[in-house]
Amino acid sequence: MSHLSSLKTNGIVIKRMDFGEADRILTILTERFGKIKAIAKGVRKSTSKLGGHLEPFMIVDFQLHEGKTFFTITGASIISEFPCLHAELPKMAKAYVAGELIDNFLHENEKSETTYKILTQMLELVENNEKNFLINAFALKLIETSGFQPEFYDCVHCKEKITEGENFWDNLEGGVICEDCVQESGHGVKISNEFIKSLRFIEQNDFPQIEKLKLNKSLEDEIDRILENYIRSILDKNIKSKKFLNNVK
Repeated sequence: MSHLSSLKTNGIVIKRMDFGEADRILTILTERFGKIKAIAKGVRKSTSKLGGHLEPFMIVDFQLHEGKTFFTITGASIISEFPCLHAELPKMAKAYVAGELIDNFLHENEKSETTYKILTQMLELVENNEKNFLINAFALKLIETSGFQPEFYDCVHCKEKITEGENFWDNLEGGVICEDCVQESGHGVKISNEFIKSLRFIEQNDFPQIEKLKLNKSLEDEIDRILENYIRSILDKNIKSKKFLNNVK
């Protein structure tokens, strides 16, 4: 991170917490510095000039002062505010799931231009798109970026190539397990051939191509269930905002 005390970067607020009588502590995914914590002083006062510029899940040009514990926000201007996303609860719920995932997978001050890029791409698509699987595509990309890339091509036990037929998912090893190995290991959840094909496609492509995918409800639910369980096994906790998304989507 730069040693200069005054800094500029684009960023997205992914979490906020009231602090003191009028301040807020914001968790921001920034383009330059990764995930940071910053204090917005007096932002809860009706006279604050910063207030409307610091809502979650907008792309903002931040001016920051680097302190010992937190950054201090000295200026902010909105670049993209995503009005549809903020007006529609199912879309906003997807954004909160993405924010909670980032907060759990990324360490503070950990640089990740890729994570910033995939979050901005997802928000841009969710703004004009009703497809529920976009949040799972984001989750898979984030898992890969964080070093937990699942194996979709070779059996995670015997290392033989996965072919169409009876295949299973192994949370412990993080990938697909063949029929022979699942009988030996005694654990694994059955998955469809379409599940494997879809996640391979998501893994290999960027969001503009992923958006064109057409998945039926059954396949969407399968991807959702498997990835949710895999994320739980990695983090050893539930993503709380996921329950809210399931209730409103």
